[in-house]
Amino acid sequence: MTKLHAARTFLPGLLLFPVSLLCADSRELGTGFELHQGMIFLQASIGNSGPLQMALDSGTKRTTLDETLARKMGLDLSMKARSSGANGIQEISVVRDQTLGIGGVSVPVPLMLVYPLDFLSKKIGHRVDGIVGVELLRHFVVRIDYANRQLSLMQPASFSYSGAGQVLPVTYHDGLPLVPGSLMLFGRDPIQTRFQLDTGSGVAYVNFWKAFVEKHQLLSGARELADAEMTGFGGSKAGKKGRIKALQIGQTTLPEPEVGFCDWNFGDPGVFGGNIGNRFFRLFHVIFDLPHDRLILEDAGAK
Repeated sequence: MTKLHAARTFLPGLLLFPVSLLCADSRELGTGFELHQGMIFLQASIGNSGPLQMALDSGTKRTTLDETLARKMGLDLSMKARSSGANGIQEISVVRDQTLGIGGVSVPVPLMLVYPLDFLSKKIGHRVDGIVGVELLRHFVVRIDYANRQLSLMQPASFSYSGAGQVLPVTYHDGLPLVPGSLMLFGRDPIQTRFQLDTGSGVAYVNFWKAFVEKHQLLSGARELADAEMTGFGGSKAGKKGRIKALQIGQTTLPEPEVGFCDWNFGDPGVFGGNIGNRFFRLFHVIFDLPHDRLILEDAGAK
């Protein structure tokens, strides 16, 4: 079970400027993507680099580049920061004023994170040159068609929606998007919570974080428990996978879905319980309309 996660980053003394867009027209621009182990890989570029294999991860705040690749590109890695990940606090590099090229648009990236990603490449059997964080989704309306492996970028000002899809309200915690939902354990009443939207997670329908697991004693209400390895920033940690009685997001109820139980202290269990990933999103045509604070789930069979 693999989760791409760039973790929380602490940048003392730095003002984190929002991303601004260079593309100002109203066209819908599309690009294909590869789906590997449930994760989305886009062809992108940083500055004048050649084509890069970058994972789209809405559970990560900032665009990230592999350290070895950054050195080959001659980037200045002298600025340092601390980041908390699976194995505690680690030092990473921060690079200013880069440009992300993707799907025919160029997006300024005022601050880009740099740290080694070779362990992720080896773990999942796919080259990971970098990670495109939620900042892209915060400034474009992004439609993901999993069946046809197509991602479309639309300008928020010209986007309106009148389809029949489910429209879920999105709130934010620490800059990352959340939607309301609930889970039901075997022999228990439903638990209301919120879930982080996480396109960097590809295996389980939802991964629950340690504090939430312990607060609600999730393991005692799950079935088919088995050991599982969770991979994220800084390395891997042991966890568990299993099944709960039901998961509900919007109007969709999944009976006995496979879920993950992480052994990481991440997030406030009073704010959100876990992350829903691509195994859930692949059931739909998904529109991330974060500029208008909503997630739209369309029937994947609908035209």
